[in-house]
Amino acid sequence: MGGKLNMGGARGARGVARGRLALLGAAAAVIVALLVLLLAVLPGACSAPETVDEQPGEIPNVPVTVEGAGEPEGPTSTPVDLWAKGSMPYLYQTDPQWADVEYSGGVLSKQGCGPTALDMVYIYLTGDTSYDPAGMAAFATENGYSTDLNGSSWELMTTGAAKLGLTGTMVSATVDSLRAELEAGRPVICVMNPGTFTEVGHYIVLERLAEDGTAVVHDSNSVGRSMRTWSLDLICSEAAGVWSFTVAS
Repeated sequence: MGGKLNMGGARGARGVARGRLALLGAAAAVIVALLVLLLAVLPGACSAPETVDEQPGEIPNVPVTVEGAGEPEGPTSTPVDLWAKGSMPYLYQTDPQWADVEYSGGVLSKQGCGPTALDMVYIYLTGDTSYDPAGMAAFATENGYSTDLNGSSWELMTTGAAKLGLTGTMVSATVDSLRAELEAGRPVICVMNPGTFTEVGHYIVLERLAEDGTAVVHDSNSVGRSMRTWSLDLICSEAAGVWSFTVAS
């Protein structure tokens, strides 16, 4: 009799153990399912903003077409029939219309940020649509502002601008100076040191201030950088030279 009782107790203990293991297995399955669900709704660990310097500002009114979105050949600039005084076009040196035009010992897509930047300012201030980036690059070459594989001379923004009927004035690369020029309606061209906008050196245009005080940037080498605004602090910290522009009186 005693032996039978002991055998029953052993079977009962094994049954309890199996029950506990089943419960632990079910709990583990629930935990795994919750972890999978949590990972599905969290952003990817490799996701990163365009730069680490700041979060995107206000998105300006720019063309919808972007690099890699239905335009495998390159970005599309503002159509010429929309170029007008007081409305700065978005012109891209990498636009297939002129990307392969020779300039500065290379091609416009690699060396043409200077003439493309000046072209945007020129159209904005004058409404003259006779120069596209290729035409402005030819102007720069004919007048000695193209360098050998090093883009455009800084003199393109002063003496070169003067030949086009503009006054390009070098101003200090400070937040107060840039804000004053843009608030007065004077567009600005900055030549940037390696950093956020370039790995070597690059001209960008500041059209105006957005409502939040950031700058609306026209970057001829990047639709993405043109589709957001940028803090004046960041721009000033990386600018090597700055010019503001008006129509010559």
